[in-house]
Amino acid sequence: MSQPHTQLAVLLRRCQWMLDEAAHRLGGNQLPATDRRTLADALDELAAALREYRDEPAEAGADEDGPHTAGDGPA
Repeated sequence: MSQPHTQLAVLLRRCQWMLDEAAHRLGGNQLPATDRRTLADALDELAAALREYRDEPAEAGADEDGPHTAGDGPA
């Protein structure tokens, strides 16, 4: 993985973890405003990174039909 793609992957995993935690805590009405603000900031950062890297060329052998989804089977 190239450096920009590695950074993007780290952001995606970080936001995934934060969203999982937020969903769990929000269900119990235990997600403080500061945590919601932190999550919103992280999602803004992720969105900006996705926009920045959306035109990056794919690695050789990458799936050219679009993003992989859970129903697509093994990548």
